[in-house]
Amino acid sequence: MVTIDQHAYRSRLRGISPAAKAVFAIGSLLVCVSASSNTLSVAIFCIMAYFSICKSGVSAKTYLLLCGIPFWFVIIGSLTVGVHLSQTSEGLLSLPVFDRYLVLTQSGAAQAVNLFLKSMASVSCLYFLYVSTTINQLLGLLERLRCPKLFIELMMLIYRFIFVLLGVAEQIAVAQKSRLGNISYAASLRSIGILGSSVFIKAFKRSSDILNAMESRGYDGSLDYTAELVPMAAREKWWLTGGAVILTAAVLLCRWAGV
Repeated sequence: MVTIDQHAYRSRLRGISPAAKAVFAIGSLLVCVSASSNTLSVAIFCIMAYFSICKSGVSAKTYLLLCGIPFWFVIIGSLTVGVHLSQTSEGLLSLPVFDRYLVLTQSGAAQAVNLFLKSMASVSCLYFLYVSTTINQLLGLLERLRCPKLFIELMMLIYRFIFVLLGVAEQIAVAQKSRLGNISYAASLRSIGILGSSVFIKAFKRSSDILNAMESRGYDGSLDYTAELVPMAAREKWWLTGGAVILTAAVLLCRWAGV
């Protein structure tokens, strides 16, 4: 079990209904995406960080490391949206590229900042759901929502085989490091290439072994799994209602104030 999976099983919010946590996280995400307000995006990010760190029990260092995973991807994507080519040197920043200029205008910078804050706030909503809800609870919630059984089984298999890939990659990386595979830059590149080619071969062999083991135990194409169903308490319903009212009021206030 990898570290981030341990947070979900050790979360202090594990006893709360997964439906309540899903409604809270996904509702906040939809509000963040639809509102397009920088102030609201920052507020949602701080709220989700508070619930993940103070209520769920994730350390601040771990949460920042998690946020650092999509950080550069979001930065590059935001800059791509905000920067455009122009025939003249204008805007806040312009870099010559052959016979044109790579320009960052004030409106482009505002759009890039809005996209960055909205993306990070959306990621924080999903992180809250992930660090506070186990995979068994999510499967139980999907089953309660009448999702197709094939979809639930595929989700469970993909989730588990991600850990298989990570485990195989970690074993190969440790073996390479013990043999001084990263002693130089050239050796590191060679080790990365070997790692990339070997991990999928070993993972495929591992999956074949698992399938053979399942068939030897009577596998008939249908997977059985343990789904944790935690009913939603009346107090949680009141909290969700109050949160919906606050979010609606915040959206209306941001649109009225133009922030």
